[in-house]
Amino acid sequence: NVARWGGRRLIYMKWGGPLWAFLFFSMWFPWSYTNQVVIFIHFITSIIGFDMMLSLVWMVWTAVLPEMTENIEERNVIMLYSYFMSLLGAFPVMIAFLLFETSLVWFQAFAGVCAVICGVLYYIVGANLKERPELYKQQEIIPLKQAIKEMFRLKSFVADTIYRSFNQINIILSSSFIFAYLFILGVDLLTASLWFTFNSIILGFLGNYIYTKLSMTRDMRDLIIRGKIGIILINLTAFFIILFTGYKILIWIFLLIGTIIGGYGLFDYPLLMLVTDDDEVMNGTRREGTIIGTNVFFIKITESLAPILGTSILLFFGYVQGASIQSPRAELGILFLMTVVPSIIHFFALLGILYFPLHGDYLKEMNEKLLKIHEEKVKLFSSSSK
Repeated sequence: NVARWGGRRLIYMKWGGPLWAFLFFSMWFPWSYTNQVVIFIHFITSIIGFDMMLSLVWMVWTAVLPEMTENIEERNVIMLYSYFMSLLGAFPVMIAFLLFETSLVWFQAFAGVCAVICGVLYYIVGANLKERPELYKQQEIIPLKQAIKEMFRLKSFVADTIYRSFNQINIILSSSFIFAYLFILGVDLLTASLWFTFNSIILGFLGNYIYTKLSMTRDMRDLIIRGKIGIILINLTAFFIILFTGYKILIWIFLLIGTIIGGYGLFDYPLLMLVTDDDEVMNGTRREGTIIGTNVFFIKITESLAPILGTSILLFFGYVQGASIQSPRAELGILFLMTVVPSIIHFFALLGILYFPLHGDYLKEMNEKLLKIHEEKVKLFSSSSK
């Protein structure tokens, strides 16, 4: 109820954010330590509650972003700031590893502090951000079924969904199989987790910064294509060099280089923002939430497929769960999962971005039409408000 709550999204961030923080805190207090049924119910309840609030708050936050500005460069800078805040948020994660190993009570207290800080920040964001009702208040409400049909007619939506879905497979593969990568990385689980966090956040931010600067003079789609090709070449080079030399330590060098090259991930949300703009130009309706929600629906499917894919490959090569030593064939499978498999998936993501139409002159024309549509909406909203 926009008239009652003053907007269509910020209410979910203002109150949903603190509730999400509370659910996060409550997850770390098991209802039982011995009864398997109670433990299972607590786990399911926690996951459902946490993931539901994550989707609700995160998708609303994402949907507000394209409302803030139509300028592509400004959107990229906003995302750079967002990743910088993620960098700050990574340090508590590193501390959490150590606290969890030390004491559950200390970890629970730490989780409570994090929950309070995050809940307060979400409330501040929800209370102080401003929506732009002139962009949507006068538009016709379209049934969901019709809206989804119109979205699938958008070439930009289909291409971006393919691109982001395959990207998500690689993200899950890189984070979910650290227990197996240890046999290639040559370090323990805690060290590997900390290194992966440092690598993805610190060097990832450096890569984001470089791509932000490059996007000032070059097209986002072109930068992503070049970055994807670079990542594929780095991964395949790592596979063959390590395979023939046996120097596993080299994998760290390729990981560091690949993370910087992969800084084009900065453009994931700005690309999706362009899809919402394209939809408004084509259909006259502003519906960021519907587009993002449908896009995420397919990403959720690939999130489920990624662990199945990774586990199947490890089993095919003879990986033995829990074993302290793996066979040469199993180690080959681990290296294959770290390098060749992501390259294949990056290739399919590359096909998606090659199909993405919003670049060059077409993008300029679309943006000009968008600005004119918004000018007309502002005039109509102003006249109706008098």
